[in-house]
Amino acid sequence: MISAVRRKIYPVILGKSVVLVCMVALCGMILSIFQDYLFTERHNTSFVFFESLLFKCVWVVFFLAYLCSYKSFHMIKEMSHQKLILLYGALVFCHVFVSTVMVWAISWIFKDQGYGLAKILAFTFSNDSSKILFIYFLSMIYLKRFYSPTLDSKEANEITDTAESQPKNLEIKNGRQHHLVSFDAILCIKADSPYVLVQTEDNSYLHSSSLKKVGEELDSRFFKLHRSCIVNIDKVTSYQSRLNGDYDVCLSGHINVRLSRNHAKQFKAVIGDLITI
Repeated sequence: MISAVRRKIYPVILGKSVVLVCMVALCGMILSIFQDYLFTERHNTSFVFFESLLFKCVWVVFFLAYLCSYKSFHMIKEMSHQKLILLYGALVFCHVFVSTVMVWAISWIFKDQGYGLAKILAFTFSNDSSKILFIYFLSMIYLKRFYSPTLDSKEANEITDTAESQPKNLEIKNGRQHHLVSFDAILCIKADSPYVLVQTEDNSYLHSSSLKKVGEELDSRFFKLHRSCIVNIDKVTSYQSRLNGDYDVCLSGHINVRLSRNHAKQFKAVIGDLITI
């Protein structure tokens, strides 16, 4: 799973999504420039297109932020509220800083006398801080609650090829004992610090490892339901809502495990693909 799927299932979004983000940033720039024009007309002052365009670098930074971070979108689902708040503050700070430096650098390159950093920073805070706060806030809510990575046919084939080349057994170590357990026999794997518990239909094993390390040895049939549990999708017999966003997933052998609401959409997509196949 997590070596084959986790590296590949979180998407390379350079198709429709990047065009959409580019169009939103471009529309934001055009509307902001038009707003500047209307302001100058209303107050009978001169409109300088270059100056108006220069201070719209804040919209360009949104596009750059997307390009730099799209591969990490899936990590936001796993973050606690404290980490999300820290990330939100860091994003806003970095956006203001990068926007300010871009305006300052471009002004010194193309104008006889550039603007001072303090002046640009004050302008950015007074005119753009609200839109920066609002856009990042909405983006993080979407990524936390609604974002679900998708695969195109090429990526799906890559995962299949990678999974076929992976080992089909998990080597379980507990002290001096070593067991080879077939992936087909595994129902689920749970964190049981400092071990992980590997559950099969006939037995259960304590393994001296972490859930993360074990996950890297698994193939694409395994799915992480929440931080402490990985299940074999082939062993899922049913799932039922708890009416709070979480689900109860039933495995072969009448074993029930909890599905986190953060992974529910992706889980349903995986189950749906299997049913379609």
